[in-house]
Amino acid sequence: MKQIDLMVKHAYLITMNARQEVLTEACIAVDQGSILAVGTDALLAEYQAKKTIDATGHFVFPGLVSTHSHLFQTMLKGLGRDKQLMDWLNSSIRVALHNFDEETVYYAALNGCLEAIRSGTTTILDYMYCHPIPGLDECVTRAFDEIGIRGVLGRSFTNVGSFPSEIACPTVETEQDFLDTIRRLERQYRGHDRISLCIAPGIIWDHTDDGFREMRRLADELHIPITMHLDETPEDDEFSQANYGEDTIPHLERLGILGPDFIAVHCVCLKEEDLDTFKRYDVKVSHNPNSNMILASGVPPIPALLDKGVTVSLACDGSASNDTQNMLEVLKAASLMQKVTHRNPSLMPAATVLEMATLGGAKALGRRDSLGSIEPGKKADFFLFSPLSPYSVPVLDPVNSLLYSSSPDSIKTVVIDGKVVLEEGRMTTIDEEKVIQETQRLAVRLVEKSGLGNLQWGLKMPLLHLS
Repeated sequence: MKQIDLMVKHAYLITMNARQEVLTEACIAVDQGSILAVGTDALLAEYQAKKTIDATGHFVFPGLVSTHSHLFQTMLKGLGRDKQLMDWLNSSIRVALHNFDEETVYYAALNGCLEAIRSGTTTILDYMYCHPIPGLDECVTRAFDEIGIRGVLGRSFTNVGSFPSEIACPTVETEQDFLDTIRRLERQYRGHDRISLCIAPGIIWDHTDDGFREMRRLADELHIPITMHLDETPEDDEFSQANYGEDTIPHLERLGILGPDFIAVHCVCLKEEDLDTFKRYDVKVSHNPNSNMILASGVPPIPALLDKGVTVSLACDGSASNDTQNMLEVLKAASLMQKVTHRNPSLMPAATVLEMATLGGAKALGRRDSLGSIEPGKKADFFLFSPLSPYSVPVLDPVNSLLYSSSPDSIKTVVIDGKVVLEEGRMTTIDEEKVIQETQRLAVRLVEKSGLGNLQWGLKMPLLHLS
């Protein structure tokens, strides 16, 4: 018998493979982070595992891939609500940005990843634009490493040089600083099992044309993706028209930055010709329905993009706009948003949304060969879903149940890179209670220092200090 690291037996398995197979009483053989075999009980006689998971009574799904977040925003949950994008930015994120330090970003990232894992997310792309002081990227990657998630650091840049003196950041990066940092971080994490890099230009008005051209050269040289906030609101095209005489997407096309490695985030305000451009360049889309609804940005044309054959993935966005890294909420919202907008209940069925959250995410990251399904040769990233939760039971169709009647309470075990990071509801990699306590303490400290806070019924809500 061959010695391996992990065996999952007696699984009701939703594979998401090319044949869309659903297997009952299935076994998954895992070694060195990858899936060796998927089959019947016969595998139990072929392999001897160091650890065995009995999945009797559980559904096994591929891990969800979240293609857009801002993990540092975990510390600002629930603030700046009931505002549109620019008002929200100016009344929450930008006011607090200069007060983020290493400890705050580290625990924000840890807690955000904890939320993500508990909702079945095994891969997350963090669009990290919080750089008031040097060294904060490493706080995010340290969190990735310690909690065990598959993390893509989207190293971003935001132009903070124009911030007023009362909220000025101690460090003001230049565009060249940003490009140099990408090279350094890519070298640092090249070959890492779970951590990789992505270029994340902030938004159309944060960069020069030469900067965008250099990003394309860098992406081609280092073979890493580019991701960018794109047409989330009309402001993108208004700026581009005023400064370049053309809309944002045609301008980016002229600069040569679009391509199959480009992940366009939000894409709410697309024109018909933009859909054709995305199809022509095989641009990928990251759809963030919860954030789009909370900020009232609008409804992106997801069914039309899918009809064009454009790859669409799903994501939570940052917790200051979505308030959570719960991908299960995103799955449900992605379906319901389009149904009600178009008054068509046949749009965005559960199977389509699950494909977006798994295979769509894998394709967006350029990792279709290693992520997104449970089959030999892929990374061992999956989760066990229990029907025995008041939120889910009875489960008569596991795909519909995952979308429409589930909560993190239903997700009991999560495997990432062949390692069990959540086992029977308990995190194995971190001290979860400490992370939660520290997140509350540091968030209160940050909000007090920044002078933030909400009014409810005309009264400022007092902050909770844990003893």
